[in-house]
Amino acid sequence: MREFVAGRNVPTMTDLIAPPEPAPAATAVPPTPAVEPPVAAAPARPEGLPDTYWDDAAGVKPEAYARLAELEAADQARRAGVPESADKYALTLPEPIVGLDGKPVEFDAADPLAAAVLPVLHELGIPQDGVSKLLGAFAKQELAAAQAQQEFVAAEQAKLGAAHATRTAAIHSAVTAAIGAEGAEAIRRNMSDAAGVIALEQLVSKLSGATISAAPPATPEKPFEGLHGADLLAAARARKAG
Repeated sequence: MREFVAGRNVPTMTDLIAPPEPAPAATAVPPTPAVEPPVAAAPARPEGLPDTYWDDAAGVKPEAYARLAELEAADQARRAGVPESADKYALTLPEPIVGLDGKPVEFDAADPLAAAVLPVLHELGIPQDGVSKLLGAFAKQELAAAQAQQEFVAAEQAKLGAAHATRTAAIHSAVTAAIGAEGAEAIRRNMSDAAGVIALEQLVSKLSGATISAAPPATPEKPFEGLHGADLLAAARARKAG
């Protein structure tokens, strides 16, 4: 029982020893379902990567990055050797090459071939040392061709005997008298072998009714005299083509 004193609600002894009111029942919490860890996607292989630098499980191997760094360093070094423009290339050889005239082979930047090729090499990013190596290979090939042509001429002259210069000069004189200097020069340029010389001798003999052996001796032909370097190579190519 509660008693009211001076207008206040004062708890009685019974109230003080009364059992506490029961706590509300706890709400049951459902268990959290287990979350499966995400499955890692398989590594994507870069297109063109060699097998040496690829692992199906781990992906790109560490040595691939080291190789890439090497390639980048090499490319930077190559680019450093490329001049600002094509006309800045030096037409020098890796090592001196001596021509058939005994003089060093040289290249002229004004040569039409150089004017056509150097811009292409510059566009391709060829460094100076690469251009020098190309010039060296070209010079050796042209020199070998000129040497072969010279040996061919000597062999054909040997077939005509010691008087080969006299025989060719006599033909040239006879043909010049018959058709003029221009036509004779055109024929002379094509007298590249002994068989051609002999055929012309026979033709002139039949047309004139006289032999041509009585023609005065001429100075032996020296088609490469006074030429050197690129001019010598060009003359050898032209003679071989003719």
